[in-house]
Amino acid sequence: MEKAKLLINELAELTSTEINFTADNICEIVVEDRLILLRYRPEDDDWLYFGVVFESEELSREILEKALSFNLFGAETLGLHLGRFNQSLILSGTSEMEGLNAETLAQKLLFLARQINVLSEKLGDNESSQEESISVVSSPLDTVFMQV
Repeated sequence: MEKAKLLINELAELTSTEINFTADNICEIVVEDRLILLRYRPEDDDWLYFGVVFESEELSREILEKALSFNLFGAETLGLHLGRFNQSLILSGTSEMEGLNAETLAQKLLFLARQINVLSEKLGDNESSQEESISVVSSPLDTVFMQV
């Protein structure tokens, strides 16, 4: 757990945000206006990070079918995992702790936030058939991460 805390401290310094662990080993950070949660899993020595793509009082069959098609072979999720939790669709990824540094984790969180935005837009706009892709721009990390 000590190395997980060290990584989060380095991420906080890199992104100019304050990030703290809850009792459940969960951290919260806002990346490009998306709340991203990180959970260190000591049993697997890895990180699970996730955010909400879509939520509704009731997920329609159409939305669920579209989300399922996004998940097929990771075509639209770009290797991330889209799943349902209660009345929300969640996009998640994992990273092993070994070899992970703050900069790499920050890039993974930025990628996740941008992909959440893409999928959220596609789920919210049933008319859209335009293909979108993620391009990681090199911008100072403290301009895309926010204090929770």
